[in-house]
This record gives sequence, C-alpha cells and structure tokens, in this order.
Amino acid sequence: MDHDNFITLPYKLERSAPPFEENDIKSPENLFRHILKKYTKHDDHMFDPFAGLGTSLFVAEELNRIPFGIEAEQQKYQWVAGQLENWTHLVNDDAANLAKYDFPKMDLILTSPPYMLRNHKWNPVFGGDPKYAGYDKYLKRMGVIFGKAAPIMKKNAPLIIQVDNLTHGKIFTPLARDIANAINKNFIQTGETIVQWKIIKGEAKPKEAHTQFLIFKKR
Repeated sequence: MDHDNFITLPYKLERSAPPFEENDIKSPENLFRHILKKYTKHDDHMFDPFAGLGTSLFVAEELNRIPFGIEAEQQKYQWVAGQLENWTHLVNDDAANLAKYDFPKMDLILTSPPYMLRNHKWNPVFGGDPKYAGYDKYLKRMGVIFGKAAPIMKKNAPLIIQVDNLTHGKIFTPLARDIANAINKNFIQTGETIVQWKIIKGEAKPKEAHTQFLIFKKR
C-alpha cells in the first residue's frame, strides 16, 4: 500500500475528556479515523497497547472495526470500558504483559504512546517508579512492549504510531526517531506521514501545528 507523505486534517476534539484529565492529552478523532479508513476494512481487528482515553477504540467501533486494547491506569481503563461496546476486549494491565491474554491476530496495531522528554526522570510507562527513571529505560520498555505486540499481528498488518517530537525550553527530544530505533529489532519502518492541522474557528487549538504517524511492518 502507498503511504501519504503529507496530509491536512481539521483539528477537532469530538469527545470530551473525563473530569480527571485534560483534553490536551487526546488526539483528534479525525486522525485515527483517517488511519483506520486507509489501512483497515469493515470487521478488521485493531489493537492499541496504550489505549489511554480510548480514542482509537471508540473510532474503530464507529467505523465497524473491532477494537482491542490495554490500558495500565485503572481510572482510564474504567472510564473507557464504561463507554465501549466491546468493553471485554479492553484489559487493565501493563502492555508488556499482553502475551498473558488470548488476543486474536490483528489487522492493525494503532497507538499513540505516552511521551517522555529525554532530560526527564519520570518514566510514564512505569507510572513514575523511581527504579525505572530515565529516558533510556523508557525507550527500552518501548522496545519490549512493541516486541510483545508483534506476535499478535497478521502477516502483512501495519503498526502505526502517532508520535510528536518534543521541545521543552532549549531541550529537543527527537521522540519519533528514538522510538523507531527502539523497536527496530522487530519492525522495519516503511513510511511516515506528516499531518498538518487545520484550525477550526471556535474549536480548541493544537499545541503544535502538525503531528506525524510512523508506519512499520514486522521483520
């Protein structure tokens, strides 16, 4: 399949975040809607190892795809499961434990993992546990998690990761490159799409003018 190099999508947050979170941690539904329409078909299975607030899962159900996912934070898990039609397909656990579960083979893995700045110690994939502090451990865990996900993918299924490079003061974190390098034992990158956000009057504005999603296939 040919991949788009550049697209423009309207920036609109269609579902409100729960009271314990802010809307700025959500990705617009339009982004996942575009990906699911392009890379899957009716009744395909989609998996998100970092389900978060469930945006990819809700959009998958809207488009008659069958969503599966894992979310480590119990509060987020309960909020998403309470609104998801296929709520039994969502698991409350560390994504590194996904082999414990009887997931079917997936037609697509689609996710936006928790981000981390390279100069920070607090590691979001370990809930800030100081034993696992640091960007190097964050990237190593990304490699472990996506390595565990590879066996549940169908032969030609793509892995698509939405990820932003980060700038904080004078510190730049090339997160897209670093995640791609962290998972290259199991995956080969086959494409990258830059998404320019179109601002809609009266709607929330994005923190950045664009985002990107990286496309991989299994080795």
